[in-house]
Amino acid sequence: MKANLAGLVVLISLIATGQALSIDSLTAAEGLFAAGEYRECVSQLKALTKKEPANLRAWVLMGDCYSKLEKNRRAIKAYEEAVKIDPSHEQALFALGVSYAKLEKRSGAVAAFKRVVEINPSHAEAHFSLGVLYEAQGSMSQAWEEYKVLKTLDEKLADKLYHIIFW
Repeated sequence: MKANLAGLVVLISLIATGQALSIDSLTAAEGLFAAGEYRECVSQLKALTKKEPANLRAWVLMGDCYSKLEKNRRAIKAYEEAVKIDPSHEQALFALGVSYAKLEKRSGAVAAFKRVVEINPSHAEAHFSLGVLYEAQGSMSQAWEEYKVLKTLDEKLADKLYHIIFW
């Protein structure tokens, strides 16, 4: 009974501050994303971020939608908004790097992935992505350094990077 009463008090306070509506909107948008309804999801998220420009989850989800729709420039803008809100948000930074890489904007991708590994040195996918980008730029010594780090984190990804570098 106390738990139900406490939940009711929290819900009333959220409604009073307008936060319950944004939680419902975000939950609905997440459902649309899960169902593959990316355009409709973006529509809801645009309305939500207009009301709440500091809603980190909404910006990341919007970036994910645009990425699924292969609208990488828009994805980058959404992820950059998320990173403005939280400069250490690994998911947004990694997705930002992926979006830059898809557009072959290597310097932006490298910067994003470097930031990810600064925040989390054990983020294997970011090290792998850096290694691939360095190899594409002809920076073999940097690619090799990423391989050596990756070898301690994820043997399979390290082997995959090795084959990219040397084959």
